[in-house]
Amino acid sequence: MGRIVGYQNDDLNMPNKIIEMGLLPDTVFRILYQAPFRGPLYVEFGDEKSRIALREEEARFIIVETAV
Repeated sequence: MGRIVGYQNDDLNMPNKIIEMGLLPDTVFRILYQAPFRGPLYVEFGDEKSRIALREEEARFIIVETAV
């Protein structure tokens, strides 16, 4: 499990959909699995257990810390 701390967006290239999907600071999440061949990450987050697919290129913008 992890917790979103913030974003690495110094060059302003982060896709807006990251925030629009609800991946906000202090959100606790877990990675369910990653598709083969460096495919999308399947992430579950929030109290309602929302699930999304996030490309690795998009996930690199998110700064996380380990959550207990």
